[in-house]
This record gives sequence, structure tokens and C-alpha cells, in this order.
Amino acid sequence: MLRPFPWLIAFFLAASLHAQTPPSPDEDESEGPTPEALEAKAAGRDVAKAEIKMPTEVHDVDAKSVVNLGDFSRDWVIRRMTADRIEAWTPRHGWLFDAKDAKARLINEAAPPRRDGEGREWHGAFLPDGRWITTDLWEMDKTLYIFSRAGRQVKEIKAVNLVPLQPEGPPDSLVEKYPDGGPWNQSLIGWARCDRHGKGWVVSVGDGPGRGRAFVTPDGKCRLLPDPKAPWALCYGRDLEPKGLQVAWDVRRPSDDLKSIIDMQSAGHGMYVLDPTYKWGGKGGGKNEPMIPYGEDCGFLPRTHDVFIVADDTAVWDGTSPRTFKTWFFASGGECRGWIGAAYLADAADGKGTCYRAQDNSVVTLDSRLKPISRERFGIGGVAATPVKLFTDLKVGFFSVGKQLVLARW
Repeated sequence: MLRPFPWLIAFFLAASLHAQTPPSPDEDESEGPTPEALEAKAAGRDVAKAEIKMPTEVHDVDAKSVVNLGDFSRDWVIRRMTADRIEAWTPRHGWLFDAKDAKARLINEAAPPRRDGEGREWHGAFLPDGRWITTDLWEMDKTLYIFSRAGRQVKEIKAVNLVPLQPEGPPDSLVEKYPDGGPWNQSLIGWARCDRHGKGWVVSVGDGPGRGRAFVTPDGKCRLLPDPKAPWALCYGRDLEPKGLQVAWDVRRPSDDLKSIIDMQSAGHGMYVLDPTYKWGGKGGGKNEPMIPYGEDCGFLPRTHDVFIVADDTAVWDGTSPRTFKTWFFASGGECRGWIGAAYLADAADGKGTCYRAQDNSVVTLDSRLKPISRERFGIGGVAATPVKLFTDLKVGFFSVGKQLVLARW
């Protein structure tokens, strides 16, 4: 199943050696602050008064099904590749669509000839013309495979030849823990996707934080990308997000102008494991460090240095009571701008506002000032549809309908 941002990532981020802020001497170390206390501190005022109320009036939107992609419970990856191309992947199949076409035309499909591999957490990646890549035809084969539009394998490149091994290996403090070089010299391909112009693929090599990235052309030529912000500069940046535990350390995310970075840090165990700390700012980081209970996904609001942080209580959900979502908003300087009882879903069609999925699966749109402007409920063929990923400027998106994943246009 497509997962927005697994809470387990927060757990594994401890391996990144970030130090979690210890409790102050006057705190009860056996229990720590309650979620309510952490929220009050983050809000800087009465939490209830900081809420951004959703519109009470809900408008129904009738979306038209383009294609039923099948079982929603499968492990899905969905991406915005370029201005007009979107793709969807499971470990064993990929679909490429022209999203600007009136019928969201299917351009190509891929069927990786897997043996015992699953394609890591990214499965595969198209170019706009239908050529594609994948890895792990054999589990952990550490190889990038390039296929033609017709599905014929035309080249394979060992990951070690994409991004050379780092002779310095891990820091001295971790040599004993990682005698083989660990995340620094693992040659797994953690993720890959095409650049925003569809000329080639950005490929990340190495486990955990990865040891480097390369740009690979369809004919197999590659060049290193030493700038850590290069993926956001080259790819469709607003869509670039971590994909599974292989890239858990890539939780750092820059603003649209690449001048500010938000970083999520979490303890590996103990009382703070579900309460990550977020930091953002310019070069060298900032002093903004709110601790958000059940915090998960994070990023910058469009064209600003203000941030959003999504909180989701899935980790402690008992399976019977309603799950709760919150998205917190903070100004670049750290002041809390409020919160809404919904999870970030997509940018709005104007490229300035943002959209959020409420607990009833309606979609709430806020403008650039975080003022609510609409609330919509989607249906497909008279059946309620839950938004999974929307591309609002193209008026096309993926929805779960019953137990199926459906691409639809509205």
C-alpha cells in the first residue's frame, strides 16, 4: 500500500547520530511530557485557539475513472515526473501516463523480469518517452538495469560504478559497528527517478543516507552529483520525498529556492521515540526546534520558508477509535501559525496554496495565508473515493475506491 511517510522512519533516524535533546532536570524522566504539553509548547498559546477551522460546507466532486490499476493493498509508488507525466509502480509493474491529455493517456507499461527481488522501495522509474530503469531483479543485486520502451534490457550498470566507494568509510567512532563500511559503502540503489526535463535519471547509491548520487542518461553515461541539494534542483522538487527506509536519512528537505532546509530528528528508543524534533533555517540550520507528538512528514509551504509538519497517531492507534491527523504550520522564524485537523496531501492548483485530507476523506484547500477556501468530497461513479495523491493543476489524481487504486480526472 502507498504509505505517506512511515512513522518507522522516525525510529530509524536515530542511526544518523543526531543527538536528541535530553529532558530537563525538573522533568519526570520516567514519563516525560505528555503529548498535550508538547503541543502547547509548540503552539506557544492555547492549542484550541491555534486551530484553523475547516469549512463546514462540503462540495461534491464527480471524478471520471481513467483506469483501474488494481489491488490498493499492493506496495504502490506514485510520482510526478515532469510537467505532464506521472507514473505509478508496484514491484512488478509500472504505468506511465500523459496527465495533460484529456483522457490521461497511458503511454507505456513496464513489467520488470524479477527473479527474487522487489525493486527496493522505489520499484522503477520511467522517462517521458517510455524507457525505464529498475534494480533488484535478484534481491540485493546492486545493479541498475536500463530498459527500452519495448521492455528490452539494453544496459546494466553496477552501482559501484555509478558512485565509487568512499575510501574513508565511516567515522572512527563507527568503524567497529560498520567494519564493511556500512551505509557509507553499501552499493544498494536506494532510490531513482527521472529529472524534471526527462533527460535522464537521478540515482541515489548507498544504504541509509547513501554515499552519493549520480545522473544517468539512457545510454548509460553517468556523472556524480556532489551537491546534496541536486536532486531537488534537477527533479520535480515539490514531489521529491523519501521512499521507505532505504532513504530514511534523506528526510532533510530544502525549500523551493534551495536556501533553507528542514530536518527531522528522533530518538531511537525511550520516551521521545514518537516525538521527533524539527529544525529549519538557512545554511547551518536554525534555532527552530519544536517537538511534535507523532510527527511524520514535513516540508516547506510553496514559495516560502514557512514549514508544515504532519502528525499522525497511527503508531499508537488501537484500531477502533478514530485516527487523528494534524498539520502544524510554522513561520520561518519559528512562530506557530496554527494547525488544521487534516494531513497534507498536495499543493493547490495555483501553486501557492495547499490541500489537506481530513478524517472524513474530504479535501480542504488553504490559500497562501492559510485561510480555508474550499472543502470537497470526491466520488467516482457514485462511489466514495479516498484521495491518495492529487495533481491539482492537472485535475487528475489517484484514489482508493473500495479495495482498488483508480486514476481519475475531474
